[in-house]
Amino acid sequence: MGHTIYIETLGCAKNRVDSEIMLGTLLNSGFTYEPDSEKAAVIIVNTCGFLTSAVNESINRILSLAENKKTGNCLKLVVAGCMSERYRDSLLDEISEIDGIIGTSDYTEILTCINNLLENNERSNLLHQRPIYSHNNAKAIRALSTKQHYTYLKIAEGCSNMCSFCNIPKLRGKYISREPESICKEFLDLVSRGIKEISLISQDSSSYGRDLTHRESLGDLVRKLLESIQEDFWLRLFYLYPNRFPIELIDIMNQDQRLVPYIDIPLQHINSDVLKTMNRKIDRDQIQELLDKILNKNESIAIRTTFIVGYPTETEKHFRELLDFVEKGYFQHAGVFEYSFEDNIAAVKYGDPISDAIKKERREVLLAAQQEVSAKKNQSQVGQIQKVLVEGLSDDTDLLLQGRNKYQGIEVDGVVLINDGQADSGDFVKVEITEAHPYDLIGKII
Repeated sequence: MGHTIYIETLGCAKNRVDSEIMLGTLLNSGFTYEPDSEKAAVIIVNTCGFLTSAVNESINRILSLAENKKTGNCLKLVVAGCMSERYRDSLLDEISEIDGIIGTSDYTEILTCINNLLENNERSNLLHQRPIYSHNNAKAIRALSTKQHYTYLKIAEGCSNMCSFCNIPKLRGKYISREPESICKEFLDLVSRGIKEISLISQDSSSYGRDLTHRESLGDLVRKLLESIQEDFWLRLFYLYPNRFPIELIDIMNQDQRLVPYIDIPLQHINSDVLKTMNRKIDRDQIQELLDKILNKNESIAIRTTFIVGYPTETEKHFRELLDFVEKGYFQHAGVFEYSFEDNIAAVKYGDPISDAIKKERREVLLAAQQEVSAKKNQSQVGQIQKVLVEGLSDDTDLLLQGRNKYQGIEVDGVVLINDGQADSGDFVKVEITEAHPYDLIGKII
């Protein structure tokens, strides 16, 4: 029997998929998963390195888990993910507790890394210069870490957009689409496991297929997935960049309700001058035109977006323009982030002139405005009979069931709390919405 493994994931859903592949690879090779870090022989931390705050969180967690070398069973500590990539030349030297590091493109070689550490008892730096991404066509085995009825499916790696506030191209490499055959095979495998909702993710899903020789589009891929099975399930789309948004997706949603009427479009701002210095390759008029097209095709669609406030070139006037735009009520959900000054992004040339206090204030004001919009949109759902995917007992109390409707994405939006009726985790049920709150809905099974 192999050694016991504990793995912890920090950061985004894409990182979670990488961790699941690493764990699945190890389990398939005789290792055993141990949910208690104190009892595990090998600890893997899959880190985030997108922001300095995330780096600090990763370092603190690494040092905390390293204590298991003294007080627990830990023999080897491996650090993977974006922080490994960001500090590839110095991480082993600066944190002596780390035994091995793996870069963002090397997670499928986790078995080689750990076997080397255990057999040779030497520290290991397994980092390729630029991505190999062998999962693109590999028969990778994933050990799912989400609840049993939903998961994520990664359709591409890396990013080629070069937004000035973002270091993802440096951490993850250029955009590389997975072959559709590879995606379809994994999709069918996930559905065969009983998964009821699959969210397609990548750093920029709108660009899917542009780098493939046969130029398959995201719309083509979605059609293939929907046509491959007849079962009842939900397919959800995340991270659809606006400058290349495939408008045919809305037509597919209207034709097949299994593609839920929900899209995540990270806009980041609305002022054209700010968007230009962000290198977003789109302006306000083009964003407005896109939103109008989407809503003309499906006026009830739920649109999620994200914004950055306190970007170095954002003036008070620019922020007020953004606030006015949010108040117009286009979005069901919106995340708002304060600009983070990083030493490895193009925007470093603008400095960091806006104080943390102003950034925080702008974020709070924008979130409050969106909360009013979300509350109104939720209130409009009261009295509706909705299809809800039950997730199990509520996170807050055993007295309620918890689920999500088609307008609520996994782990990022509100939920439907069910206070009357019984159902099992993974069931689709009909729920009458009886109450609405800014984030969550309340209803009863009928």
